[in-house]
Amino acid sequence: MITLDTVGKTFPATRRQAAVTALEDVSLTVERGQVMGVVGPSGSGKSTLARIVNLLERPTTGTVTVDGLDLTALTSARALNDARRGIGMIFQQFNLLDSRTALANVELPLELAGVGRAERRARAGELLERVGLGDKLGSHPSQLSGGQRQRVAIARALAPRPKVLLCDEATSALDPVSTASVLALVRTLTDELDLTTLLITHEMDVVKRVCDHVTLLEHGRVVDSGALGDVVARPESPLATRLLPHPGPPSDDRAVEVVVGGDSPDTVLTDLIRRYDVHVTVLGGAVETLGGQRFGRLQLRVDGAPDEVRGALDHLAAHQRPTTETAA
Repeated sequence: MITLDTVGKTFPATRRQAAVTALEDVSLTVERGQVMGVVGPSGSGKSTLARIVNLLERPTTGTVTVDGLDLTALTSARALNDARRGIGMIFQQFNLLDSRTALANVELPLELAGVGRAERRARAGELLERVGLGDKLGSHPSQLSGGQRQRVAIARALAPRPKVLLCDEATSALDPVSTASVLALVRTLTDELDLTTLLITHEMDVVKRVCDHVTLLEHGRVVDSGALGDVVARPESPLATRLLPHPGPPSDDRAVEVVVGGDSPDTVLTDLIRRYDVHVTVLGGAVETLGGQRFGRLQLRVDGAPDEVRGALDHLAAHQRPTTETAA
């Protein structure tokens, strides 16, 4: 649905500043229905990437394809505007018009597209009801909380029925309770409306709560990317321990470290003990919910007859995302 192929962006030199390369050789793909989180420190190029996806910034090199359409090949303002109607965007600071009610703010993109008053009003009312603000149609932004304003912004982004939703630090200005509810809403809308969502954030907790896939940017380059479950299973991944903390050095010379996911770690260990005549001791570890699934990075000691121990370890290797083995 979204494909960036070897995208680069260099801002030209000015009198006060040398040329700046914000992105370099960035390639990534977000499939239909996925929520992709893009994380990285300040200045890593995250917001530039978001603006390039809908060509608010034109890349210096590379191509941007959304829903099969090469946006970088579009040259007329009309063609770009038509393409952008398929890409909704929400921002950190909401960007609502204070002079307009919640209903009128959501109507705005439809009004600009020439949609008739009755149709756009019905659509805006339906969306505000969907985001939980059916009783706030006549409220102005100053009368709403931060979380409510972001819900209005989400409804506005969805008004033209886009296929893609871009979220640029959309929860950074919110308190923890509002952050959780807005992220849950984004996940629900992505699933129910078959959206493809690109979520720009510097907070790893945001990725853990709502994303299926994650990409790490550093100095304008992709340094790691993948499904959350695959990322945490790679010991060399710079994202792995940020998503799922490492339990530390083995406390036993017979320790084995595994990453288990898809089921509760307790269920995995119970199944292991039922299948094999072994005793399993948990020496340390961490358990996190990532993208709605439970994952654990555990240090285990497996004791028993050599054949049973080997069978148990092979079972983990085949089914439960092993990372490293320090002893058998």
